[in-house]
Amino acid sequence: MNELNPKIIKLTTDIDQDKPNALGNLKAFISESIGKKICVDCEKATEPNNYKKEIDRTEYFISGICEKCQPLYFGGKYNGH
Repeated sequence: MNELNPKIIKLTTDIDQDKPNALGNLKAFISESIGKKICVDCEKATEPNNYKKEIDRTEYFISGICEKCQPLYFGGKYNGH
C-alpha cells in the first residue's frame, strides 16, 4: 500500500493542531489541484470527465482525489499507480 501524500498529512495535522487558517490552507490546496486537474494524493494528472463511474467523478470535484487513489481513502483495495 502506498503512503499518503506528505502535503495532505501536514495540512490535516495543522487542522488537528488548531493552527491558524489550517482549514483554509487545505481547501486552497484542494481547489488548486482540481483546477490543474491533478490528484491531491498522487499528484498525477487526471481527466475526471473520462472516469468510468459518475460517483468517482463527483468525488474528484469535491476532494481532488483521483479515481485510482479514492479506494485508499474510502475503503476497498488500493489500485496504486
